Amino acid sequence: MKITGFDTYKTRFGIESRSVIEPGLERIERVLAALGHPERHDKIIHVAGTNGKGSTIAFLKALCETHNLTYGAFQSPAIVDVHDQIVVNGTPISEHEMNSIVEKVSKVEEAKTLTDFELLTVCAFLFFQQKEVEMWLVETGMGGRFDSTNVVSNSTAVITSLSIDHTNFLGTTLDDIGSHKAGIIKQKANVFVPESIYLAPIEKEVEAKNALLNMIAPLGEEIEIALLGEHQRMNASLAVAAFQSLVDSNPGAIEQALKTAYIPFRMEKIAENVYLDGAHNLESAVKLAETIKKSFKGQSIHLIMGILADKEYKEVLKALEEVADKITFVEFSHERALDANRLVELCRIENYDLKKVEDIVINLTNDGKTSTFLTGSLYFLTEWRFKNSQ
Repeated sequence: MKITGFDTYKTRFGIESRSVIEPGLERIERVLAALGHPERHDKIIHVAGTNGKGSTIAFLKALCETHNLTYGAFQSPAIVDVHDQIVVNGTPISEHEMNSIVEKVSKVEEAKTLTDFELLTVCAFLFFQQKEVEMWLVETGMGGRFDSTNVVSNSTAVITSLSIDHTNFLGTTLDDIGSHKAGIIKQKANVFVPESIYLAPIEKEVEAKNALLNMIAPLGEEIEIALLGEHQRMNASLAVAAFQSLVDSNPGAIEQALKTAYIPFRMEKIAENVYLDGAHNLESAVKLAETIKKSFKGQSIHLIMGILADKEYKEVLKALEEVADKITFVEFSHERALDANRLVELCRIENYDLKKVEDIVINLTNDGKTSTFLTGSLYFLTEWRFKNSQ
């Protein structure tokens, strides 16, 4: 399996963008203007939120497919490599196509002032414009207001959830974080949020932008959806509501989309009783624990966990210990990976061990009494999947 990182293209075309997080839109707006404003499109669904963004976009992709609507999706982080962050109609951008796009961007002198994510955002929007796709599905990288994706215009906003995350950049309260997420709301545009979300910062932005706030209830239990977990009924409902605000929908096509939506690393079943789920913060860990309690009663639960040091790892571990009969803590290579020995120190259950990511081999011969969940950081899951594809 060949992995081509974004640095390969930067080196090839002499771009020296920076692998840092620098919120702000001035740099990317100048580059997009020089390229003729490829970010301007009439059907864009912009998705922000602490959790649920990827799942909501998965339902939106399926809705586009069942309604024969062409789409481009820009998401992060990468699952395998940079190409799967820019997808048109289910197919990641090819190396040949990325070469062509990066070469065009490299001719804009100010592209050298961009961060890596800003540069990738420019490439995605330029690619979608060239492909003339009908619907753009855009996921914020972090926050919203100052995220590089927020250069899009005329977009319909979806805010999936609010909880504490990325406190170094977004603040330490729900009002701070909500203000960042609500920053994607555009003038007089539709905004879709769960009926249970913390509303104060969203309502403030809605009033300032004269936008239309839509409070959405989760789908009923009788409706079949592909993704496990009660929270997915909320994500599915948000996707349907946002989609229907832009497209004449068909009930049969909606039903089919809900049954076929797929997202890597979100309760992704890779074998009988073996799942990948990127529960990387407290909210997603609690939801994973709730799903296990409801859908895996009577099973012995083995969690295989690797997480980043800048996440709420103590709280995540505490939430997952409640449903675990055994935990394997994993050392993986990401620069922000938490030393797995720290999790060993904190672990309160007796049945645990510690392994390197390359030593994690899943026994696919299952007795039907044990369910295994690889969880924590998406970077851990990505690294494990790549090493197990060799």
